[in-house]
Amino acid sequence: MQQYEAECCKCPNEYTPYRTTLNEQDLQLAKDELHEDDDTRDPSLAQMREFIAKHPRIIRCRTDPVFLLRFLRFTKFNVPRACDILERALAQLMRTRATYGVEAADKLNPDVQRLLDVAAIVPLGYDQQRRMVVLCRAAALDPRTTTSMLHMQLGGVVLATCQEYELIQVRGLVVLMDFSGLSMAHCGMWSLSDVKLTAEYVNELIAMRVKEVHMIQVPRYAWLLLDLFLPLLSPKMKERFKFHRTFDELRGSLDPSLLPTIYGGNQSLEKANENFRTDMFERQRKWFEVERQLHMELAGGGVVRGSQRNGFQGEDELAMVGSFRKLTVD
Repeated sequence: MQQYEAECCKCPNEYTPYRTTLNEQDLQLAKDELHEDDDTRDPSLAQMREFIAKHPRIIRCRTDPVFLLRFLRFTKFNVPRACDILERALAQLMRTRATYGVEAADKLNPDVQRLLDVAAIVPLGYDQQRRMVVLCRAAALDPRTTTSMLHMQLGGVVLATCQEYELIQVRGLVVLMDFSGLSMAHCGMWSLSDVKLTAEYVNELIAMRVKEVHMIQVPRYAWLLLDLFLPLLSPKMKERFKFHRTFDELRGSLDPSLLPTIYGGNQSLEKANENFRTDMFERQRKWFEVERQLHMELAGGGVVRGSQRNGFQGEDELAMVGSFRKLTVD
């Protein structure tokens, strides 16, 4: 446990230096699209670390570059917004820790493991633009034994794994949502509060560049949920949703080598799922236990939504937040 606590010390004696895992093309894309280069990266990391060190209610937090860069890249190096989303993400983690999908460094929640085994959500690999493609399958969920919370937990495990890869932070995700096999019972798993929480995560809290969302074979009754969900998304995110009646329609938008054979593609779904579990997830497994050690005190036990409403009381604390509001990097 001590080794994990050292990884989330908010004021370490020495910060982990940044060493890129990106190639020249990825670094150029980061510069062109995200305003990231040596001149912005190091000062922005320093500013976020100062924010964490001085925050009166953040007790333990990761300060390693890959963790902080997920927020900086998502906000195109707008430091105040990156700090705001980090703060909100920590608050959300505190509220949901009891139902987190990973129970320990070496063990998934058994119910989440079951959904992982049946390939309910599967990273399929990188497309020609080097974006990670993730498939979500409604038919893999048994509404008699699955809840919306379990589905969100599995999504959290997959997304948190992807967030640890710089290439995915920079290039982003393409999400395929297969609604074939969806029933009214599946829709009944989702409450209005579940829909709102999911929209909040999609808009900002996952801090992931979702480039495209392909919705395939959406049945008419699923629009009862989508009509609630879509208006909650940011205009930019809504533009990234594309709807297809069949997988034949989708093939023009996706590298066929990534599509599983059950959809007429060239890849084994079982093999893709096994690759995720034994390669991607295993490489990043330790960070799940590290993030279980993160801690932030919630103001009055309530919801924290941004620095302007975070319950700071002292003038010095308010001045500290104000100073970060002026640090926008465009």
